[in-house]
Amino acid sequence: MNDSDTFDKLFAELGNQDIKERSKAVDVLASIDNKKILSHLISFLISDSSRIVREGACKTLGKIGDKQATDTLILALNDSEESVRYQATIALGHIGDTKAVNPLLSILKRKDDPLVRSEAAKALGLIGDPSALKILLNILKKEEDRFIKYHVVTSLGSIGEPKAKKALEKIIKDESDDRLILRSREALEKIDKNNIVAG
Repeated sequence: MNDSDTFDKLFAELGNQDIKERSKAVDVLASIDNKKILSHLISFLISDSSRIVREGACKTLGKIGDKQATDTLILALNDSEESVRYQATIALGHIGDTKAVNPLLSILKRKDDPLVRSEAAKALGLIGDPSALKILLNILKKEEDRFIKYHVVTSLGSIGEPKAKKALEKIIKDESDDRLILRSREALEKIDKNNIVAG
């Protein structure tokens, strides 16, 4: 079997109903250093009618981590399927391109898709761009979903800006959610540690 046949078989497995087989294909495709794979995955994400294939393309692009996929993954944030939007959000976090910051902030400001919003908060922490700080702090004040709050707090720690300390200290003082308090303490420690290293 030549390389082309192998790739075709792996690409076909992205649509497999068996999650284990799909995951194997994602892992193998992500480990192959071949630019053709990247362009095929981008093409699947843009035009394939199967939700499962689009999800698999997002997962694989996230694992490959090439910034060439950023624009297509940003477009996938508006996919008709929530599961594809969810996987695109995770992939953008893994890739870490600052170009994704504003689209992820837009997702976070929406009032639908709590799972997608939660992953957007997490992805912003992985990217670590301080330009997200103001909106993250505003969301933290108004947000009712505790899981989104957990990820926002963790992301504030990852971004490492001292401007977030006041909000985190307020959570520790006023909140009753032990998990949120713990995450806020961890975020404060991370901010302090980052600033000692930077100083």
